[in-house]
Amino acid sequence: MPSVQIIRNKLHRPRIPGDFVARSELLTRLEEGSMLPLTLVAAPAGYGKTSLIAHWLAGRDGLSAWLSLDAEDSDLAVFVNYFVAAVRTVFANACVDTLDYLNAGQPPSLVALAGRLSNDLEDLSAPLVLVLDDFHRILSSQTHALLDRLLAHPSDGLHLVVITRHDPPLALGALRAREALGEVRMRDLQFSARETAILIQRCAGRTLAGAPLETLQHRSEGWPVGVRLAALALRQGVTIEELGRGFSGATPQVEQYFAEEVLSQQSDTARDCLLRTSILDRFCVPLCDALLAPAGRAEGQLDGQGFIQLVASGAILGIALEDKLEWYRYHRLFQEFLQRQLAKQYAAAEIAELHWRAASWLESQLLLEEAIPQALAGHGAVAAARLLGRHQGGLLDRAQRHRLERCLRLLPPDTIENDPEMLLLKAWSIHHQGRQLETPAVLDRIEVLLESAAGVLELSVLDSVCGSVLALRSLQSYLEGQADRAMAYAERALQRLPADCTQARVTAQVVVAGARQMSGDLVGARQWIDQVLARAAGPVDTSQAPLVATLCFLGWMAADLSALQWTANRHYRLTETDFGSGGSLGLGRYFHALVQYQRNELTLAEATLLPALAPQQASRLGYRTETSFVLAAVYQALGQADRAREIVDAVCEHLLRNGDSPALFRAQAWQAELALRQGRIDEAREWARNFDPGPVQFVYHFFNAPHLTLARVWIAEGTVESREQAARLLQLLEAELTARHNVRFLIEVLALQAILQFALGEQGAACDRLGRAVDLAQPGGFIRLFVDLGQELLQPLKRLEPGKGNERYVAQVLSAFNDDWLVSAGRQQVGADLTRRELKILKLLAVRLSNVEISEELCISRATVKRHTQNIYRKLRASSRREAVFRARTLNILADG
Repeated sequence: MPSVQIIRNKLHRPRIPGDFVARSELLTRLEEGSMLPLTLVAAPAGYGKTSLIAHWLAGRDGLSAWLSLDAEDSDLAVFVNYFVAAVRTVFANACVDTLDYLNAGQPPSLVALAGRLSNDLEDLSAPLVLVLDDFHRILSSQTHALLDRLLAHPSDGLHLVVITRHDPPLALGALRAREALGEVRMRDLQFSARETAILIQRCAGRTLAGAPLETLQHRSEGWPVGVRLAALALRQGVTIEELGRGFSGATPQVEQYFAEEVLSQQSDTARDCLLRTSILDRFCVPLCDALLAPAGRAEGQLDGQGFIQLVASGAILGIALEDKLEWYRYHRLFQEFLQRQLAKQYAAAEIAELHWRAASWLESQLLLEEAIPQALAGHGAVAAARLLGRHQGGLLDRAQRHRLERCLRLLPPDTIENDPEMLLLKAWSIHHQGRQLETPAVLDRIEVLLESAAGVLELSVLDSVCGSVLALRSLQSYLEGQADRAMAYAERALQRLPADCTQARVTAQVVVAGARQMSGDLVGARQWIDQVLARAAGPVDTSQAPLVATLCFLGWMAADLSALQWTANRHYRLTETDFGSGGSLGLGRYFHALVQYQRNELTLAEATLLPALAPQQASRLGYRTETSFVLAAVYQALGQADRAREIVDAVCEHLLRNGDSPALFRAQAWQAELALRQGRIDEAREWARNFDPGPVQFVYHFFNAPHLTLARVWIAEGTVESREQAARLLQLLEAELTARHNVRFLIEVLALQAILQFALGEQGAACDRLGRAVDLAQPGGFIRLFVDLGQELLQPLKRLEPGKGNERYVAQVLSAFNDDWLVSAGRQQVGADLTRRELKILKLLAVRLSNVEISEELCISRATVKRHTQNIYRKLRASSRREAVFRARTLNILADG
């Protein structure tokens, strides 16, 4: 075969830029990888691959050779000639057998050529690092196969460094499995903010720090060439302020680079795909298919799979968004560049159609936050609003309310303000955000729009919107304590609302029950819910579950723990797989635990709550916050103060990040409550100073009531002024809660008044208040309600005159006070005083042996076994063998067996 003309410049190591930023960590990795057969340096254009390797070689001891490749070097014989020529820049007489075989005049055999080259490389007199730069230009499968053969049985003295824009078709998986491959990827090559500042200083002589540096780092995403192009813009007269405002894919230096170094390297079909998909903030195979081939694919045109393979190869500036490599996005600057090219080459109508195709696919996947901007760009605000309207049912579910808020923010304000359906969604959204003062004005605006559109809107839409407005007005009236007005609105809403308006109908149904309870008709409220449940249709979580929860809340507010327990037992059967209905059964654990906690069955409450907060179940629960509060209270009562605090602090951080203001309001109050119980009075006082109650509403139906925590803090402060404030607040709360028939929190108000009056020396009044509280609490069997108010209630309780058969109940409360004090004071470690014999019996209980079997196992009488088990129950504060075993496992008493 004819000899190959070697261009010697391709064998020179490239010059290192004078402003090169050294990367010590990468140099260390390269040096450590030099003992392996291959180092792969793979990243798109502009990530400084070549400069990094040149800098590494310049600073290390040892021999090295360089080969810069072109597309013409793909031919097997040409590649080997250049490969040998590079080796011979270090070893002048190397690879003679290989060259003789190539010059023999016959077409070279891959197997024979690979064998000769491998043997020649094995004969090198010293270790050599050989760099193959721009390897992505090698397209020959034979050349790739040759390199695979060399790496399958690598020479001890040769370390190959392959620099490429995308992964070459080599057996990289096998090399990884053999730990024969070192890799440097795009993420490794990205500049940090410090490295960005260094390059700007060296290249442009300008100091970049603070906000301008943060902006450039964000815009460039650490892309080294992007930073260098920014420095070039500074050298050409752009100010730092202008750079911060305007550095983008439209910056001339950036635009020229992308046009010459990236876009020009792609085929016509690939360029078309790049432009079409540039409208997307992220993309995957089926989404690309929706944009690339809506009406059939022309021959040679890429489909979604082919295009994603191109992006994944690293040939362009695409970034994988997760480990599964399903979703990608463009580098910000590259996307902006592509969008400018799209606008130049496509008609506006064609671009709008691309946006609409994207919106349609995203909507089909329920990716509404991404679909709405595409619909806006495609068919305008009205179409985007209609898209959102098609999904309002799902977005009104409790778990989706934050999504609704985000989706509404994506629409132009004028579109919302002039569309009754969008305004209705806004009304629901601000209500769920706790912004009740703003709701009436929005409802008024909807009614004005409906009057003007009465002849335009379809009757079903008109009924839906009007009925929903009435439902919201009923809820507003209920929160304001106007039971009759709430009832009237709710009944009108139910008459008007179509059957498929589940969310609004359930809201009105719940308000009817709440208004009846508020009016003192608890029996009527329960009967109403039972009737509605009997004919409830639709999804359980959106129709039946809220009604069942309402029944439970009715029992809670009535201080009727027996009714609450009966309802929970009837509708929520707790099993290991009780989350199949989207979490509504998980809500049942909350109600079960409320009863168990208030009856001081702490270990049972803990066992009930823990599965509800398991990571795999937590995202399904609509009441995760309230469930966490109860669990924190359980741990506080068990003497595990740090654990309780960790739970509440984590909930507050989560709600703050998510911007859930109503839940955060309650969470921070509970945080202060816990601080008060743990003696951190300064933290509770700080919360009280910053407490903003807003419009005081007294519909307390959750675990805690923020205003009662405020009263507790003022009582704890002990000043004349703070006690007066507490007395006024408690008097207001007593009147409101009495009027609303909220017995559960009225009991707590009366008990707090007793504490305050006892501290003021008004013992008679204190006993009267506490007596009322006890009378109201006794039927439900409340224990923790009193114990959680602290030792200040102990003396008033002891002075309480017995009567009406409450002696045993008061004794139970006093006993719980004693246990609580022992735990909180640290004077008794639960289970620490178990004897060896009791530990043996406990372990046998854990494996479910009966008392008879235990007596035979230990050769003791059944009476002795019974006595020991009673001691175990007492020491572990358990009431059954199941509770004792669970408590022992929680305390790690059984950890060794």
